[in-house]
Amino acid sequence: MVQRAVLLGLDLGASKVVAVVAVLGEDGTLTVTGAGQADPQGGLRLGEINDMDLATKAIRRAVEEAMNTAGQTQVDGIRVAVDGIQFLGENLRDTITISNPDKIITGTDRDRVLDQATAGSKLAKEQQVLHRIPQMFHIKGQSNVRNPVGMYGETLEAEARIIVAPGPVVKNIELALKNAGLAGAELIHAPLASAEAVLNREDRENGAVVVDIGAELTHVGIFLHGSLFHSAVIPIGGKHFTQDLEITKHLGGFSIAERIKVRYGHVLPPHLVAEEYIELEDEGRQVSRREIAEVLHARAAELLNHVTAEIGRTGLTYEIHGGVHLVGGGSLLSHLPLMAQTVLGRPRVVLGRVHGVSGLPQATGNPHCTTALGAVKALARDLQERGKHQDRSKGFLGKLKEMF
Repeated sequence: MVQRAVLLGLDLGASKVVAVVAVLGEDGTLTVTGAGQADPQGGLRLGEINDMDLATKAIRRAVEEAMNTAGQTQVDGIRVAVDGIQFLGENLRDTITISNPDKIITGTDRDRVLDQATAGSKLAKEQQVLHRIPQMFHIKGQSNVRNPVGMYGETLEAEARIIVAPGPVVKNIELALKNAGLAGAELIHAPLASAEAVLNREDRENGAVVVDIGAELTHVGIFLHGSLFHSAVIPIGGKHFTQDLEITKHLGGFSIAERIKVRYGHVLPPHLVAEEYIELEDEGRQVSRREIAEVLHARAAELLNHVTAEIGRTGLTYEIHGGVHLVGGGSLLSHLPLMAQTVLGRPRVVLGRVHGVSGLPQATGNPHCTTALGAVKALARDLQERGKHQDRSKGFLGKLKEMF
C-alpha cells in the first residue's frame, strides 16, 4: 500500500502564526487533519522577523498544536506563505531566437528565455528572487501560447513576473523556520497561496482579484489567463480599523475595541438604526453603533480605494471578469463585500471560500486559515507533478523536542 503524504502549511502573520496539516491521498484528495495557531507577540511585524526568539517560539507552538491535533509526528513537505512591505514584483518580457535546426521549441528554450528576461531585471540582480512565474509566450506569427514546448517557432518571446525580497528579510524568515525545526521549508508568496485556496480555474482565466486583509497588511493579487499578473502590499490591516475605534471613541483599550469591532463592526452606517447603542460596562457609558460604523466605513473606504488604484495600475480594469475575492480575518466586517461592490465598481465581490479540501471544519471554514490552506494546496499540487515525496525517515516532533 502506498503511504499517503502528510503536508504542513503555514502562514506567518503579525497577529497569529497559523499552521495546518493535511493528508494527500493516492487519488489526489486533500484532507485537513490538524490546525494550530499562536500569537507571535510582536515577533513578526509587517511580514518580517522582528524578534527571532518570539517568532521561533510562535512557529513551534502553532506547528506542535497542528501536528498533535492531526496525530502526526512527521511530514513529507512544508510550504510557508510569506509577504511584507519589502516584497516586490515586476513584470518582465524578453525574446530569443530558436537555434534548433528544426525550429522545434524545447524546455531548454523556454527556460533560456525566462533566464534572459530575469537577468535583465535590476530588481532580480539586487534582491533575492522567490518566484519566476511564466505568464504567456509568443512565437512569431502566433500570440498568447500557454506552453510553447514542442511547437514550431523561429523566435520565442516570454512574459513573466518575478517576486523578490531583500536577502536578509528572506534569510531571517528561513532562519526562524530552521530554529523551529522546519529546515528546508519552501516559501510561497502569500497572494499566490491565497489564490490557490479560493480561486477556481475559470476565475484565474477570466481575471480575478484576491484581497487578503491581515492584521497589519493587505495583500492584493491580480490574476489573468491563469497566472499572477500583478501583486501589491497595502500597509493597512485589521489592526488599523481597531486603532481607529480606540483613538476616536476611547472604548477602554485596544482589546475592548477589537471585541467591539468583531461583535458589532459594520461598514455601512445608513443600514443601522440611529438609536442602537453599545454598552461599555467598564466605562459606565454607551456608544452609538452607527458612530462605530462611521469610523470603520472611513478606514474601509481608504483601503478599498487603494485596491482600486492597484487594479487601475495594471491596465486590466475592463478585463477582470472573475470577481473580487475577500479573504483573511479583516474581511469579516459586516457588509464589507457590499461596500466593496460600490467602491470598486465590481458587481461580483465575495467572501473567498476555500475549495478542493475537506476535513476539519474549524480550519477549512475559518478565514484565518485561508492562506495556510492555500500554501498546503500549492504544495500538494507540486508534489503530484513531481511524482515524489520527501524523506520520512525522521519524526518531526522528535526534532522539535531535541531542541528543548
